Amino acid sequence: MRLLAPATAVVFALLAAPSVLADPAIDKRVDAVFSDDAVILTEAGKTVLVYRTKPLDPSAEPGRANYVSPFYAPDGTALTEDKPGDHPHHRGVWWAWMKVQANGKSVADGWYMKNLSYFVREKRFLGDAEGGGTLTLEVDWIVNSGPELAYVARETTKVTVRPLKAGARRVEFDTMITSRVEALGLGGSEDDRGFGGFSIRLVDPEHLTFSSGGKTIMPNGAAINAGAAMGFAWSGGSNAPAWTIGLTCKANGQAVTRWMLYNDRSMQNCVFPGRAPLILKKEQTLRLEETVVIRPAAKKKL
Repeated sequence: MRLLAPATAVVFALLAAPSVLADPAIDKRVDAVFSDDAVILTEAGKTVLVYRTKPLDPSAEPGRANYVSPFYAPDGTALTEDKPGDHPHHRGVWWAWMKVQANGKSVADGWYMKNLSYFVREKRFLGDAEGGGTLTLEVDWIVNSGPELAYVARETTKVTVRPLKAGARRVEFDTMITSRVEALGLGGSEDDRGFGGFSIRLVDPEHLTFSSGGKTIMPNGAAINAGAAMGFAWSGGSNAPAWTIGLTCKANGQAVTRWMLYNDRSMQNCVFPGRAPLILKKEQTLRLEETVVIRPAAKKKL
């Protein structure tokens, strides 16, 4: 009998073993699709979230970039709103402050996207052995309020999507903001709410309910001191998502326990640092970490 040459034998063996080449689990992994103005993270071919890396209308809104929207539940339900009519500066999932200071002087307002733009200079994706993956973005903060453009901060944000587990989705945000000026100040709104930092604009906020530490939390128009984790669920409403959301926030390793919550047309916010600006000396870094867990809502008993 004629023997196959070694190279021919290898090719024949591979062709005869399609299960080795076409692992069905590969199609279920978290992956990334890159375009000029966004990165789409997917799992099993379904969109998990869209990270906006460039403004859709740079002449009108040069600062509308570096945020997530839409953000989807595992069944494809959109959970966030972008540019709603009541608050057009809201951006789905984003982190921003009204006070952006350089060397003691107010130079920009990231909340309302005034005089601050984001240049995403690098974006890369790496899958992991469990089937999840991490999107990493390198971002420059550019202030344009003076006669010359000023490079005030360097940001590195990582968005990690874990594979679905028991129908639940876990997404982790990890943002490092490093000062490029002698003193970078980041502060919230001037009123006693002091809102600013990590925020999420959820759909149908009129039907949201809130809980923390096993207790119901009632929004009152002021910042609320609660637990380190906040739960969001929709109650009623013909288009209310059949999902719950759990959110935890940290700043420099410490849990954020002050919250701005709304069950009317507005956003939800982990309040940090508050009204008084946090000052970062040159090359000092602020680290923000958030975990979002999306679970199916419990079915009502008949």
